[in-house]
This record gives sequence, C-alpha cells and structure tokens, in this order.
Amino acid sequence: MSAGPTEGLPARRAALVAIARVEEEGAWSTRAVPEAIAHLASQRDRAFAAHLAHDTLRWDGTLRWLLAQVLTRPFDDVEVAVGRVLRLGALQLFRSGVPARAAVDTSVRLSREAVPKQRADGAARFVNGVLRNLGRRLDTGITWPDEPRQSLALRTGHPAWVVADLLGRVENADLLLEADNEPPGLTLRANGDADELVAELAAAGIDAVALGEPAEAVTARGIDPRQLAAVAQGRAVPQDAASMLVSHATGVAPGDRVLDLCAGPGGKATHLAHLVGPLGRVTAVELHRHRGDLIAGAARRQGVEVDVIVGDAREVALDPDGYDVVLLDAPCSGLGVGRRRPEVRWRATPTAVSDLARLQSQLLARAATLVRPGGRLTYAVCTWTAAETDRVVDGVMGDGFTEVSRVQLRPDRDGTDAMFVASWLRDV
Repeated sequence: MSAGPTEGLPARRAALVAIARVEEEGAWSTRAVPEAIAHLASQRDRAFAAHLAHDTLRWDGTLRWLLAQVLTRPFDDVEVAVGRVLRLGALQLFRSGVPARAAVDTSVRLSREAVPKQRADGAARFVNGVLRNLGRRLDTGITWPDEPRQSLALRTGHPAWVVADLLGRVENADLLLEADNEPPGLTLRANGDADELVAELAAAGIDAVALGEPAEAVTARGIDPRQLAAVAQGRAVPQDAASMLVSHATGVAPGDRVLDLCAGPGGKATHLAHLVGPLGRVTAVELHRHRGDLIAGAARRQGVEVDVIVGDAREVALDPDGYDVVLLDAPCSGLGVGRRRPEVRWRATPTAVSDLARLQSQLLARAATLVRPGGRLTYAVCTWTAAETDRVVDGVMGDGFTEVSRVQLRPDRDGTDAMFVASWLRDV
C-alpha cells in the first residue's frame, strides 16, 4: 500500500491524530481510527490512514527498537510528538511498502507541524537524518538479537513477557503471534438467516460470505458496520465468531434461564436471548451503569428481552434457586483481540494480569454457586495467558462439577479471536 509525498499527507496526518488519541487519551483504536479518518475524501486515503495508524500501534515496541539503532540518545528523550512522527515514518520504511523517499519527505513535513514554528526547522532536520539513517540500516538488513524470546518479540511486534508466557506452553507460538498481526475484517452475527443477510449486503454492493460455523456468522471486508442498515436496525451485530462460539459452548437451549455475569456491552447476552427464545430468560449483570445501558439498548434494537442488573457480580443479589446456564465472560487482559485492538498488547502488563487472575478466580467461584443441579457453567476470557486461563479454572473448579470442554481458540488455526472457553456440568 503506497501513496505519494503530497497526496498521502492528509492520510498520514489523520493517522497521527488517531495514534495520539490512543496514546494520550486512552481511547481504543477501534473508535479513534474511524473517527480520525472519517473526513478523508477517498476510500483509498481512509484505508491507507487506517493501515498506518493500526500498524504503528501494533509494531510500537519494534519501531522503538529500530529507531534506537540510529538515535544518539534514548528514544524516550525525544519529544513525544516528534517521536510519534518518527514511529510513523519508521513503520513505512520497515513494512508498509511505501517508497522510502515518500516516507521520509512526508515525515519531515509532519514534523514541522508537530512543534512550535520556531523549532520547525530543527525538528525537520532531526527527523530527516534519523529516518534516512534508518532506511540505510534497513537496506543492509536488520540483525535481530540472538536471545530467542527477544528476537521473536521484535520480529512479531509483541512484548517480551507475552512471548515468554507462550513459549514452551503453546504449540507453534510463533504462528499465533504472526496471526495476531493480521487485521481480521468485519464479522457480523446474523439475527436471522445468515444467507438472507448476505443477500441484503450483496444488494448494497458489499461482498459478504456466510461462514457456516457458527451458523450466524457472516464476514465482510472494507465496510464500517456503523453504516449498515442491518446493524442499525438490529438484524446484525458486529461480533467475532469466537464470541458466538462462546454462547454456543454454554449448551444453551430454548426455554433456559440464563445468567450472564459480566455482560457489558451485551453481545453475548443478546445472542443468548435469541437462543433461548421467548420461553427463556436472560439476566445480565454489569458492574458499570453506562455499560448496562448499552446492554438494554442492544436488546431493544434486536427485539429480545434481557433483564439488566447493575452491580458487582461477586456480591449482587441473584436468584437463590440458580440458573440453567451461567456464563462468566470475565474481565481480562484482552490480548486475544489484538488483531482488532493492536494497542492492547502494550497496555497489558504482567502485574495487571496477576491482578485480573485474582478477580477472575473470585468471579468464577461465585459463578459456580449460581448453577442449579444439572446446569452448565462456562468461563471465557479473550486472552491466552496461563494465569488467566488454565490456572484460573484449575485453581477454582473442583468437586461437584464435571468438565465437558476446554479450548483455546487461535487466529492462526481457527480464524477467530484468541478466546479461551471452558465449560462444566454441575452434578445432579
């Protein structure tokens, strides 16, 4: 994907705006990027800007390491706005297919805009020199570190601790990490016949395909779901196939009484409501009021009923008779959705994972008390760390429950987000 030094400047500028929002405001790229590029006139420019923004966020650690090879001072000592321009330029030199001259020239122009006018010439000379040196270094070939974990981390754009967590525990970890860098496109959950949704999208000029497994899943590329009438009217919901598979893993059946313990923003809760039908009932617990409102709004839009309870799932009062199906889609590090939110890999930390694992264990212990005899419990997290997956379920689940399934979904093998799902039957 490429663009010339002049025609590509607005797209690069939009990418910088999106990156700044993610890094300075804590916004998710799934929202920051579409908002930052919306004003660009052509689909080509929007696609180019989105590509640059997502990949600069995705390869952040590697880009900083590459730049450190040609800088005479630590990267962290570079002014933040200028460092952001350098990373955007380095990304183009490293892996975007943009001609080196275009990458350097546009970065120089952007550096002038990034600092006060009186410092524009100095910033431009600095960025020009650094990126030209980096280009020459890349032309001669990068020598990666000898240490295997560090090398794999840099070559796949992941933190070293994430790589260390996977190696020796997960088969073909390199393939998982590489697949985590491939943008997934859009997957929709059809609230009705998937083939009918495909036909509706085709009539609107959108190329879509029904996956077949799960039956509700429809994939499409190059479209913004916010522009689709089917989404606005509740006939379709943007949702990865892995999340749909979680709902099916619960073993839910028409007429069941279902509890979704950490339900916001409502994707799985509304899916479960469709699956139980009018004779069933779904209760959704959500800690935060605004996310509870999202669940209620999604249910109204899709024409299903969900009872929303706002409170801490570890303590909130619930039916003492229990539920046929209990789903705990627990708060987690989110590493499994890195294809969609590349910044998540740099926000997660080992300390945060340990804290989350403690919370997940508490939530799972509570969830187990809410399953009626003969009922089913499902635990899901959109991540792959050992602490949040096997260690949580092995540390909590014991007598009184029989495990029926445990799987770590992977983008390289399953074409989905990296969701961990385990289910048990409670003894009668």
